[in-house]
Amino acid sequence: MTQTPKIDVHGMNSEQACNLIRANLVGFYNRGYPELYIVHGHGQGILRQKIRAMLNYFPFIKKLRKGKHEEGGDGITVVIFK
Repeated sequence: MTQTPKIDVHGMNSEQACNLIRANLVGFYNRGYPELYIVHGHGQGILRQKIRAMLNYFPFIKKLRKGKHEEGGDGITVVIFK
């Protein structure tokens, strides 16, 4: 089974992180992955909020969720594609 792809934006500012995610998101969707992990870390939650707000505008995203404990908890966002 194919491993879930991951984009690690740890330590980036929100502009850098969102640009990297936008540049790769469609490719993962077009390759047929059911979901994508975005690793942003815990911090103060600013990066997490900006990323999740940006992701709400993509029509091919079914939903977003925080990671389960074993996936990294609220330090990652799981993107579930339609």
